[in-house]
Amino acid sequence: MGMTEVWIPSPNYSSRGGYGITTLVLHTTEGAMDIRSLGSWFGQSSSQVSSHHGADNKQRGVVGAYVAEQNKAWTQGNANPWCLSLEMCAYAKWSRDYWLNSQDTLLRNAADWLAWMAGKYGIPLVALSNADAQNPSKKGVCQHVNLGSMGGGHSDCGSGFPMDQVIKWAQGGSGPSPAPSTGGDMSASVAYDLDGRAHYACVWASDGKINYRPPGGSWGGCDASQTGARSGCGISINLNEPDATKRMITIAYTNGQGQVCAYSKPVSGGKWAWSGIGTTNAK
Repeated sequence: MGMTEVWIPSPNYSSRGGYGITTLVLHTTEGAMDIRSLGSWFGQSSSQVSSHHGADNKQRGVVGAYVAEQNKAWTQGNANPWCLSLEMCAYAKWSRDYWLNSQDTLLRNAADWLAWMAGKYGIPLVALSNADAQNPSKKGVCQHVNLGSMGGGHSDCGSGFPMDQVIKWAQGGSGPSPAPSTGGDMSASVAYDLDGRAHYACVWASDGKINYRPPGGSWGGCDASQTGARSGCGISINLNEPDATKRMITIAYTNGQGQVCAYSKPVSGGKWAWSGIGTTNAK
């Protein structure tokens, strides 16, 4: 399902230093029990801590957003440069039964977040071992504890956390997701606006990035962190929209997990927005 971000910006972030995003990390807050109080803590520069997103047990499909994904949040020590983090408003001491019987909304939000981020960044929905979690070249999902001393020596999400069930929900009940594939040849498509100008889109063969070329412009990636497109892409413009400011360019593709995804933005300018539409049987 789609997710709504409640933005509560934190001043506690820095550059990723050239690292790409490879690891999705789940944490427990050990205190704050809703995304807004968590945001208040992250919003203090004196706390010297932050996370990209937060989830609670209050409302399905809503997450707190504190640090932009392209930046490094401060929550898992030396592993921060390649990680995206989700703080769950919970305690690591909880048993598996308590998690599953009393925290369904929180667990489902965590699963939805994993599916969302995995689709956006071409990360397989598989649990990483300790060694792989601490290797920036390995892609997958882990808990804070898996990062060991590199991640500050924390023990969350706890021995009772149902990681297997959360990943299964994130996979939509399917088997383990395949590793991202960049495919072989570069594929491209074109759409024309009402002035007859050509807008091009393509999958970059070297890394599976979705690239766009505006009329009279140069090629550029829709998202600096996105990789691993499996197939596509197709580009379209809703020319029937009478309001020129509402005419959108949409580029659709299939990612490494077989999920149909799209980037969209106004023809008149602005930033690309990403969405995951669903899964396919693409091979």
